[in-house]
Amino acid sequence: MANALLLALALFAQDGQAGQSPNAPPTDEYGYVAWCYGALGGYANLYDRVMPEVTRIEKAFPGPDGVAASLKTYPEMREQARKDLKVFASAITAAEKASPRPISEYGGAQVKRGQSVWQGADTVDKARLAQMWMSWSPPGDCEKRAKALETRSTILGKALNYNNAAAASKVETKPETSNPAFDATPTPAAEPAAPPAPAPTPVAEAAPTPKPMIAKPAPAKPARVKTAKTETKSVAAKPLTKPPAAKPPPIGGNEVIVDPVNPIPCAGSLVPAKRGGRDVLICKAD
Repeated sequence: MANALLLALALFAQDGQAGQSPNAPPTDEYGYVAWCYGALGGYANLYDRVMPEVTRIEKAFPGPDGVAASLKTYPEMREQARKDLKVFASAITAAEKASPRPISEYGGAQVKRGQSVWQGADTVDKARLAQMWMSWSPPGDCEKRAKALETRSTILGKALNYNNAAAASKVETKPETSNPAFDATPTPAAEPAAPPAPAPTPVAEAAPTPKPMIAKPAPAKPARVKTAKTETKSVAAKPLTKPPAAKPPPIGGNEVIVDPVNPIPCAGSLVPAKRGGRDVLICKAD
């Protein structure tokens, strides 16, 4: 166990040789940053444990600037490690939110893999552990790759949210229309009212009482029947539909490039990419 720790620490203390170790970080961006988080976290956790021996070594073998100057660098290194851990954690969280599938279990495994660099710390000699701890540093591209991962994840997250909103806007409820020309139940015609009875005409007493006249109702006018030659035009109420959004013009050949700051509707899916040295979205058909 101790030999494995010394081998891992020695390899990771030298640039370009990390791939030789069985505890080397994975090649994908998310897994790589998760591994950096685990390895640097294990380094920071050993600070209080190794500092007494580190102090003894620095006093026994003082540097050209003196013991105080040498010992001053270690608290500064711890503070820098804490800042880097926050950068790594932010990138990991952004990637997990933007991923369309769960990846946190894989990320947790890579964090443990990074922590395993220090797995022999409990069995190795404290002087040897302190020496290796003093000379160790994480790969130089951990911070750079973490920032790149967070930037791409943020753009991808915006693209996913925009695509979801665009898909939801395509589902429109058809407005209800009422057209009398297509009513299934016709309205019955009103019956003509009976004419009022005429007032009685005054007559002399000797004159015979005339028979009251009963007015005959006028015959109902036959309804006009439209023949086949009569053309009827019925204008059905048409639902107002949203005019199709104008397709963005192709930029850079056959690619449709969308500005992530001011996105426009895309007929397919928006995929993050880099064009001309800046982060953009590429509209690709589904």
